[in-house]
Amino acid sequence: MPRTHYVVAFIVLTLLGAAAVVQAAEAEMTLGRFWSFVDDVQVAGDAPEVRMWVSLPVEHRGQKVEIGEIYPEPAAVVEDPLGKTKIVFWRQTDLKDGDDLYFYYDFAYAGELVSGADIDPENIEPYDEASPEYQRYMRSEPWIEITDAVRAKAREIVGDETNSYRKAKKIFDWVVYEIRYEFPDMESRGVARSFARLAGDCAEFSIIFCAMCRAEGIPARTVTACWPWGGGHQWAEVLLPPYGWVPADTSVAAMFIPGGSVPATEDSRHRFMEVTGILEDDPEWLFGNLYPNRLIVFVGNNLPFKYPDLGIAKNFRCMQPGGFMDSYPPGVEYVDVSAKTVGGSAYVFGEQRDDEVLARKMASSTAADRCLAAGEYGKAEELALVAVERAPRAEDNWLLLARAYLGQDKVDDAIDALRKGLAAQAGSIKPIMDAQCRNLLGVCYQKKGDLEAARDEFLRVMESGIDYEGSLDFAEARLEEVMLELE
Repeated sequence: MPRTHYVVAFIVLTLLGAAAVVQAAEAEMTLGRFWSFVDDVQVAGDAPEVRMWVSLPVEHRGQKVEIGEIYPEPAAVVEDPLGKTKIVFWRQTDLKDGDDLYFYYDFAYAGELVSGADIDPENIEPYDEASPEYQRYMRSEPWIEITDAVRAKAREIVGDETNSYRKAKKIFDWVVYEIRYEFPDMESRGVARSFARLAGDCAEFSIIFCAMCRAEGIPARTVTACWPWGGGHQWAEVLLPPYGWVPADTSVAAMFIPGGSVPATEDSRHRFMEVTGILEDDPEWLFGNLYPNRLIVFVGNNLPFKYPDLGIAKNFRCMQPGGFMDSYPPGVEYVDVSAKTVGGSAYVFGEQRDDEVLARKMASSTAADRCLAAGEYGKAEELALVAVERAPRAEDNWLLLARAYLGQDKVDDAIDALRKGLAAQAGSIKPIMDAQCRNLLGVCYQKKGDLEAARDEFLRVMESGIDYEGSLDFAEARLEEVMLELE
């Protein structure tokens, strides 16, 4: 069960190095390097190559960016003229068995507070409907489908309102209060699916908001970012002339609703405010304002990449740097290279940004996940142990380690890792991580013949109601097996 593409990361391991992050935000520019690794290439054909795509940090309202060295020399850099997203394409050929590849780019950035204090709804101007921005960000597209149900609900919410600012604010309020926060699998993403469930993560909150705004004649788009302390996030923007693109972070706003679907204590919420730079403990603040502590990497959805000389064309619905699970479709392709070839990626900030050893340690969890998918359990164990050593309080690292152990039939070791995972932290996604841990614990107990313990774990998953990537179906099927054995 792979981890999700987007992590709102509210309470997240937020507070690992939080003070350092805040200090960085106060500096004029923060230096960083994004690393990506492909290790132990295994050739499987006559013309092996690795193709990799990553997005660069975006020059955007509320963010200054300078791009430094890009290594190795990219085959192409493509820029979207409207959102200014840049996608770097690397193509490595003439590969041999055992080759270790690495890629990186250097950058400096400064995040700034975006304030909506000067926006006067009475001064909103008409749209230039012939402009490229209006045409691009008003259409129905994959993942942002403007369905009949979306149009009907948007019309109901907006009513007789004609002012674009107030219409967008009404839609914002509805999404914040009515959409339930939960992690979907990849097959459940997109407005056509998530609107029917009225549920999703930060990305689904954002695309539902965009689709409803577009249905009401308001250009809207998504913005994808990385948290400096790890994980990713997405919010939306609406175009409101003469003020330009105005941020609207619906899923973070939902965190500030008492008893809402985003779990957060008052203490964890205030700590999240400190590390991000949110100024008011109020969901209303997230419409029109944007906190400074984030790194914007992708603007919009469905960005095309074309390389005619090679006959390569891709349409990236969304991307965080690094490919693998951080973009859709995946930002890495292996040609005549075995699928057992794996890699990982990581940001390193500050003076240690060029420390390759540290970067490899930080990339170990994503690399371990790729090893598991390739069935390389011994290698996954080695990488997961590095990840656990680096972040012993992170439940997902213990889950990775347990999966590696289980793949090698080290059942007792897997049980120990899963128990440590349940005692660890996972921020707002802890219920999801716990369900995955308990399902694997049930499998382990079943393998050992401890059927009552297995039954109890599967029952706990069923009682939790957490249905991420088939958790409930898995627990129900296994519980049925166990009950038959108990009879």
